[in-house]
Amino acid sequence: MNRVFIFILFSIVILSCQTNPYLELERNELASGERYDSLFLGVKFGMNSKDFYAHCWDLNKRQLITQGPSNNSVRYYLPTESIGQKIEMLFYPIFDNDIVYEVNSTFSYTGWAPWNKETDSDYLIEEIRNILSGWYGTEFIKIKNPKNNSILYATVNGNRRIAITKVSDREVRARYTDLTVEKKNKK
Repeated sequence: MNRVFIFILFSIVILSCQTNPYLELERNELASGERYDSLFLGVKFGMNSKDFYAHCWDLNKRQLITQGPSNNSVRYYLPTESIGQKIEMLFYPIFDNDIVYEVNSTFSYTGWAPWNKETDSDYLIEEIRNILSGWYGTEFIKIKNPKNNSILYATVNGNRRIAITKVSDREVRARYTDLTVEKKNKK
């Protein structure tokens, strides 16, 4: 009986000493107190809905963006072309008390076809990870999604988390979250 108790206690101590690289990164970045509100195309955390729509209207007038499918998102074509394909980005924010605190974006190759394996999300996720690493000057940590054991990539800079996941054979999602708001909302 004592051996079982000692084994269990020893196992708990060993497991608690192992750190999760993502959780450690998140904890350290939040503790830094630094804020990274800039996302892309001038969209940033803290914008109210009126400012977001006015900003998108201006980007649309300059022909940098258009409306997405069913007018439910904003469409942007990344300026780089890959494997002979353009990459489409659809995005839309989530507001907390009329303030942008999260932006969901999906990426897909414009010439996606189920029989064209080059345009599959397995390839696209790597490309998006590399593009976003370049945009933000940060590396993404490969982790298992705790909800479904799929692979995702995440990075945290101050308050800004970016998580990249495959959504389907065609699409990859990048979710930008202001962790300070998310943590406040979970309380």
